[in-house]
Amino acid sequence: MGIGSFLSARIARRVGPEHRTFAAMTGTVLGGAHAACPACRRGHLLPDRSAPNLRKCDDASCGATFNLAEIGRTFALDGADVRDLAREARRQAFVLFLAAVGIGVLAAAWAVFARSWLTLLGAVLLCTVVLASALVQRYRAWQIEQGRMFETRAPLGAFVVAELSGLLGRKRP
Repeated sequence: MGIGSFLSARIARRVGPEHRTFAAMTGTVLGGAHAACPACRRGHLLPDRSAPNLRKCDDASCGATFNLAEIGRTFALDGADVRDLAREARRQAFVLFLAAVGIGVLAAAWAVFARSWLTLLGAVLLCTVVLASALVQRYRAWQIEQGRMFETRAPLGAFVVAELSGLLGRKRP
């Protein structure tokens, strides 16, 4: 029995289905998994090297090609209201922001009580991750509202300008 099979046998008993689902989701998010092909449902849509605005199915039997605008229309026709989707993304961003504040306050109190700077450092790192998730949700809400979901280059500059003008109370011309 090798080390790998020994560890996988021990981990299989300890890891339940909810952990496997979480691991699969984490692999999808962090591993750069691509969307499933709407034509065949077997392959994944990968960027076409010859044209940056096209996505091609990686399944050899399918090989369907989709334009980003076409994918955007498919997203819009999904039956969901754009305002509801944006509102939900903003709500999630607000909840994540409140969670980061709560984690920060509780960890600071605990760090003072325990006299541990490492606890405070860990809390700062955790709050950074939660705040980054909140920022991603704000960005997603802005993309949905502006109809800029599928573009060849991410419109981060326009998002930052819109957020800053919203914070400063100025309207863009």
